[in-house]
Amino acid sequence: MNFLVPAALAFAAIIPIILLFYFMRPKRQERVVGSTLLWQQALQDLQASRPWQRLRITPLLLLQLLAAVVIVLVLTRPAIFISSQLSGDTVIILQASASMQATDVAPNRFENARNSIADLIDSLGPDTRISLITMARTPQVLIAESQDKAQLSAALQRAQVTNQDADLEQALSLAASLAAGHANAQVLVVGDGHVTNADQTLVLPFPVRYLRVGTDAPNVALMALSSRSTRGQLFAFAQVANYSHQQRSIPVELYGDGRLVNVQTVVLPAGATGALQWGPLLPSTRFLHAHLTSQDAMSVDHDAWAIVGGSIHGRVLLVTEGNSFLQTALRLQPTIDLFETTPEKYAPVGNFDLTVFDGYVPKTLPNGSLFFVNPPSGSYLFGTSGPQIQVSHFSAGNDPLNLLNNVDLGSIHVIHASHQLKPAVWAQTIIAAPETPLLVAGDVANRHVAVLSFDLHDSDLPLQPAFPILIQNMTGWFLPQPVGNSGQVAAGVPVTVQTWPGADQVTITDPNNLSTAVGPPFPVTPFARTNNTGIYQVTQRVHGQTLHGAFAVNLFDPAQSQLAPAAALPVLHSADFTPNGNTVSRQLREIWPWIAGLLLLVLCAEWWLFSRGYRQRSATATQRVARTGGATGGKLQQHSDAAHQGNAINRVSDALKLVPTMRLVQERYRKVKKQVMKINKRARKGGRDKSGPYTRSKGGNHVNL
Repeated sequence: MNFLVPAALAFAAIIPIILLFYFMRPKRQERVVGSTLLWQQALQDLQASRPWQRLRITPLLLLQLLAAVVIVLVLTRPAIFISSQLSGDTVIILQASASMQATDVAPNRFENARNSIADLIDSLGPDTRISLITMARTPQVLIAESQDKAQLSAALQRAQVTNQDADLEQALSLAASLAAGHANAQVLVVGDGHVTNADQTLVLPFPVRYLRVGTDAPNVALMALSSRSTRGQLFAFAQVANYSHQQRSIPVELYGDGRLVNVQTVVLPAGATGALQWGPLLPSTRFLHAHLTSQDAMSVDHDAWAIVGGSIHGRVLLVTEGNSFLQTALRLQPTIDLFETTPEKYAPVGNFDLTVFDGYVPKTLPNGSLFFVNPPSGSYLFGTSGPQIQVSHFSAGNDPLNLLNNVDLGSIHVIHASHQLKPAVWAQTIIAAPETPLLVAGDVANRHVAVLSFDLHDSDLPLQPAFPILIQNMTGWFLPQPVGNSGQVAAGVPVTVQTWPGADQVTITDPNNLSTAVGPPFPVTPFARTNNTGIYQVTQRVHGQTLHGAFAVNLFDPAQSQLAPAAALPVLHSADFTPNGNTVSRQLREIWPWIAGLLLLVLCAEWWLFSRGYRQRSATATQRVARTGGATGGKLQQHSDAAHQGNAINRVSDALKLVPTMRLVQERYRKVKKQVMKINKRARKGGRDKSGPYTRSKGGNHVNL
């Protein structure tokens, strides 16, 4: 054991002081006296009549000496050398991905890993600094370069497990920034090693160690859920994976808009995947939910959600004399409700999200987005449309709106004529010809506007596969879904909602019914709280109307669902970390708090023993005085003033009240003593004079008064 403050041993001088007090402690005896004249002697006994008497060993003396020794030890700050598993500057990365929710180790992998880190914090030496990082899709620093165990423990308790994957590369990059400038830095990764960078080897300038958590537990998971319309009928599809070492029979439930559709069972060999199909479903179904009824160590991948078609259906009005190409292409779009009319019957009434004018432009334009096809000559919102001209050839122009995605313009061979367009400055040329733009699009007055400058009947474009794809792309641009990719989002990925033109308020409600306003301002703020799996409702207020959209968050991650821990990290020269194995010796750890606790116990014992002894002495003295009270009262009649003190003393504390009487008795006693001394003096004088009244005999002195 070592003493960090050895100079505090000087306080050991308190020990001989305690012994000195006990040497000088008076030795009192309890006596029953027959006269108050002896109280003078009791008062004199309050002083140390024998200051250097023999030391008597008592429990109180031993406890006081022990307390003094413990106080001196606490002041010296004793410390011992222990073996620590960490040293120097260490960055601990706690994996917080979805696989850490597995319960194959109690209570789960995340809590088990957190407990292991807590044990490492408890054994820290004074020269060790710790930084804590949680590793999910985006790593977060909990605390940086701290030696305070309380702060480190509090930061560790703030860590939360997620439904996300784990980006090891970003976490190590963050750890490198914390370790910069420290020569003895190291990194410890605590988790199961299910990371997104497993196919590449990372090279780092400091050692990386890996504390593995978890076992090779069996698990089954949903890997996909989607829907498809075939010949006017709706079908649902699900993909199931068996991450076990034996064949599994897996029941799967399907719900449509919260109602149970059917339960199917798929039998999968070890490590295999399989597909299930349900249908036909109700055409009005909007949301699908699949659930695996299986008991495994991990359950977050047992549920999946999907949105049928598009989550928002727009109202589209087609104004045409009879364009079957446009009618067919628009009717194929699953996210619109199509209405039709002719130019003669058209009136700017009703509230449509998109209006398509074929060969016709009204004097008063409606609200919402606008799509002009073969506009007649004149000046309009989008610019001017001139007379028809011949087109030699065409090509793709600038396409920042992605309207030509998967559109093969090489399949178009014929365009006989087109109106000569002079678009406004806000319009982008999507398809161009040397003579004139053929397709322009852009935003103006808080709505989307597009113009196709030629008649579809004068081209073979409607006969090519590129035409329905182009109309689908344009419909998705006019009436965007809140989230692309069929409304599927991975957990933890920030979402930027695509708003409809004219939207003045956008709100997102998560699966826990917590609403967040992301707009205004516009463009909307990215929504990052997508950790929970399930359906997220998107509400938009457009021109006084409320539009309801949605997107789904699912796990769908084989790296997280396959629970067997990774054998090693994808880091060059990384090594395993064994608890209680990789130790660093000669780490000082102070033990004075435990000694201070012992001191508290000693003081409590001394107080209890003193209080108990005081009560016992008081009770004994009271009983003794009560027994001798009558006899004493009879003997206290030697002097008339002493008779006023009563017959007995009932309690020891009452003796203090007799002090004034005692003083009076003492004064009387001195007077009597003085008179007796005078008489003795006369007697001695008379002995020398034999003729006097005093005579001496052999048997003793006799006084004749």
